[in-house]
Amino acid sequence: MNMRQIDTKNKYQKDDDIDKIILLNQAIESFNCAADKFGGYYQNLEKRVSELDFELKKKNRELQDNLEEKEEIKKYLNNILESLTTGVIVFDLNGKIKTFNKAAEQITGFKYESVVGEIFDNVFNKYNFPEITDNINFLIKLNEKTEFEIGINRSKESLIHAGISVAPVYNINKKKIGTVMTIQDITGLKKLEDQLNRTDRLSAMGEMAVKIAHEIRNPLGSIELFTGILKKDLDEHDEIKTILSHISKGINSIDNIISNLLLFVKPDQQPYYKKVNIHESLEESLLFSHHLVNTDKSIKVIKKYTSESLIINGDIELLKQVWLNIILNSVQAMPDGGKLLILSKKTNDLKNKAGFAEVRIRDTGIGINKSNLSRIFDPFFTTKRRGTGLGLTIVHNILKVHRGTMDITCLNPGVECLIRIPLQINDLNYKPE
Repeated sequence: MNMRQIDTKNKYQKDDDIDKIILLNQAIESFNCAADKFGGYYQNLEKRVSELDFELKKKNRELQDNLEEKEEIKKYLNNILESLTTGVIVFDLNGKIKTFNKAAEQITGFKYESVVGEIFDNVFNKYNFPEITDNINFLIKLNEKTEFEIGINRSKESLIHAGISVAPVYNINKKKIGTVMTIQDITGLKKLEDQLNRTDRLSAMGEMAVKIAHEIRNPLGSIELFTGILKKDLDEHDEIKTILSHISKGINSIDNIISNLLLFVKPDQQPYYKKVNIHESLEESLLFSHHLVNTDKSIKVIKKYTSESLIINGDIELLKQVWLNIILNSVQAMPDGGKLLILSKKTNDLKNKAGFAEVRIRDTGIGINKSNLSRIFDPFFTTKRRGTGLGLTIVHNILKVHRGTMDITCLNPGVECLIRIPLQINDLNYKPE
């Protein structure tokens, strides 16, 4: 190969190297450009990831706050549910109990742990909820609110009156998912209703009795007047005078019965209020009834008075009639002897800051037939062979003018009379409406 050929070959080789260098430079520039773009993309991606991470953390915080808020609301609503004085029971379409609050525990006597998750019928048998368990399937299928009253047996000795409200439970899609039952103890309300009905009956009977009493007293006065005249004119006829004396005694006896009746339904003598010690009035009444109690040594009087002073504003003579009537009933209920227990204590009340004087008089006598309990305060109602049936009527009216109440409970054996009178009535001129 000559020199010319060598030079030509070197020239081509050199041009080829230049082209490769140019391509390499272009490739490097392209790579650097792509690297710059990828760097920008990476920065943007990193920024976006950071933003998403921030958003995620924010959403997590919001979710956590939302969960905590919902938990607080749940606790708040649960606290309200547990604080209600109305019992709440919720059961599903199969009768399985889902909710059972504290008031429901107190009213029914069953505990939350023993009922939740159980079938309603299996928990509350026909003895406890006779009217509900017989109709539980009807209540589950019920599609509208219904209300009724029933008796609930909390135990063999405890029967309470309850107001029941039953309504269907729907979810957000308005699909029925169960039944809610609310239970309210209305035993106290029933007692107030009985007292109101008793007062109404006594008022009606009283109006009638006043009219009858005045109609009887008019001819009695004339008979008494003529009897007195005859006595004066028949001084020498002892036999006839004896008969006239019997007539006078009969008239006086009838007049005494009428006076007792009027004392209650329309007192001729207005109550005279002053400070009265309950214990002193009880002691005086026991003193007056001493001969009744001690005719039979087998009657034992037991007194358990509170050490606190029970002072009320009242008429001591009327109050002694209350104690005497109750003590007399107790003694007559124990013909074969027994125990007469008299207890006293002070009870507090939110409405009456002074509280109440509470007296319980118990006997171990023959008791009262439960079927007669609703009638024992009715005028002229009596189960005794001899008696006017006015004793407890008089007691009721005397307690009424003292703003007091009386409840009678059948024991086994005997009866307990619970009398409650407000302490320290401020209005000494109080007169019943």
